[in-house]
Amino acid sequence: MSDLSSITKALGLGQVFGNGQAPAPPHPIHPATVHFPIAFLSLSYMLDNFHAAYTRTPLSSLMTVSSATMSEMSRIAHYSNVLGIITAMPAAATGVAEMLAMWKANSLKEKIVRESDGKVVYDGYNPKLLTGIVHGMLNELALVISLVNWWTKRGAKDYAPSGLNEALSALTLPALLFSAFLGGKMVYEYGVGVQRQGEAKKIGEDMGRDELKRREGNTQIKERKGQ
Repeated sequence: MSDLSSITKALGLGQVFGNGQAPAPPHPIHPATVHFPIAFLSLSYMLDNFHAAYTRTPLSSLMTVSSATMSEMSRIAHYSNVLGIITAMPAAATGVAEMLAMWKANSLKEKIVRESDGKVVYDGYNPKLLTGIVHGMLNELALVISLVNWWTKRGAKDYAPSGLNEALSALTLPALLFSAFLGGKMVYEYGVGVQRQGEAKKIGEDMGRDELKRREGNTQIKERKGQ
């Protein structure tokens, strides 16, 4: 069991070289795996959207695209979707591992009490965990829809998208991009995965709590200004 746990940490959390001690601290694998599915799936969705716009709107009167080019774009969209699904597997696996580790290290609900007078300045859900949950759910939704697109297109001529495929791609593209934005927010605003080594590790293990403390400071400033 301990060997399995070590393998899980190595592959899921990037702890390939041990427990984070010098000279080889762990580095999250998840951020290195997400760019490929985002790129492949976004391209697939955008080509489906173009197909819908060209065949179902007056766009065809403004520009001319040959049937051969349209067929080629449909094939590119299909194969890009397949590559997106394949590359999404390691991204999803490492993302789940990171989320589980974050869940174990944090409480879903947070209460911040000001030491000076005991006033509760924040009592609610941990914003970092909530962001991670929404991020993960949107990614899983995109993966499921991509599987649906692959399954329903596989027998079509030139893998041309149906109306269902076009609708799903139109809805999923903004959801995927918003999920990518949330992933960046978790890193740059909450510091997820960036405090595992050196001086950064000494600053604190939980940037979500640091964010809540920052909010407490904002509350104090507003109170001094009478807001």
